[in-house]
Amino acid sequence: AFCDWSSDVCSSDLLIATLRSNAARVVEAINALPGLSTTPVEATYLAWIDCRDWLAAKGIDNAARHFEQAGVGLSDGKDFGLPGFVRLNFGCPAARLEEGLARIRRAVTG
Repeated sequence: AFCDWSSDVCSSDLLIATLRSNAARVVEAINALPGLSTTPVEATYLAWIDCRDWLAAKGIDNAARHFEQAGVGLSDGKDFGLPGFVRLNFGCPAARLEEGLARIRRAVTG
């Protein structure tokens, strides 16, 4: 959560800390998966995931569609001039991020 509703504290510092933690978690989780990679972000809550090796190895033509079928919505990189990539928005509570990362993991390894 970005706010502590029990004390009415909403802080940009808490929001920034959550985003930094989420960003680090995305890098750790994605780079642990075979054929996927990402790099640390510097000033955003969007992570670009390179799926090209995984797509080629699995014979999958559209990563975004594959992940959508696994229950996680990612933006298709081709819409941004980056075919073979997907974009993950990690500006969310940590529990929601973990669920999304688990679904990505199952879609890649399952």
